[in-house]
Amino acid sequence: MVAGDIPQQDLEVAITALARSLSVYRLLQEIGHGTERISSIVGALKEYSYLDQAPIQEVDINKGIRNTLIILNSKLKEGVEVVDRLSDDLPAILAYGSELNQVWTNLIDNAIAAMDGNGLLTVESRPANGGVEIVIQDSGPGIPEAIQHRVFDAFSTTKAPGDGTGLGLHTCYSIVVNKHKGSLTLSSEPGKTAFQIWLPSSVEARD
Repeated sequence: MVAGDIPQQDLEVAITALARSLSVYRLLQEIGHGTERISSIVGALKEYSYLDQAPIQEVDINKGIRNTLIILNSKLKEGVEVVDRLSDDLPAILAYGSELNQVWTNLIDNAIAAMDGNGLLTVESRPANGGVEIVIQDSGPGIPEAIQHRVFDAFSTTKAPGDGTGLGLHTCYSIVVNKHKGSLTLSSEPGKTAFQIWLPSSVEARD
C-alpha cells in the first residue's frame, strides 16, 4: 500500500490536504450549479417579461409555462412533482405573451398552494380546434362543488382569509376569455383539480 510507504507525519498532512481539496472541489461544484441556476432564472425572467417587445407577438406557450416553473422552482422543491406533458408539436400563436405568463403563474401558484406544497402537478398542452389547449392539474383536495361556479368571480377565493385577494382566477379569466377570445374552464374533485384553457391561433383574428 502507498500509505504504508509514507511517514506518519507526512501521511497526516497528505490526508488533510486531500480532504481540503475535496471540500474545495465540492464547493466549486456548488458554485457552478448556483451560477447555472441564477443564469437560468435570469434568462427565464427576461423571456417571461417580454421586455422591449410588441404587445402582440408570436408566443411559444410551452416555453412560457416552463419559464414559469423555473421562476416558481423554490416552491416546487418543497415536495411537488411536476409531470411535463407539453406537446412537442405545439404551434406558436399570436398573443399577448406577458399576460399569458400571468395566467400560468396564477394557475401554477394556486395549484402548489392547494396541494400545500406536496403533490403532483401536471402541465399539458396540445393542438386543438385550430388553436392550442393547455391543462394545469393538481392532486390537491379539490374545490367544493358549491363554489365551483363562482371561482372566476372577482374577490372569490378558496384560500384562507389573508392568503389571497380573490383576483387571481378572475384575472386569468379576463386575459384568456375577454382579451384572447379563448375559453377557461374548471373541473374539480378530491385529488384532481384541472383548469383547461383553449386559445385561438391568433388573437388578432378574433378581434
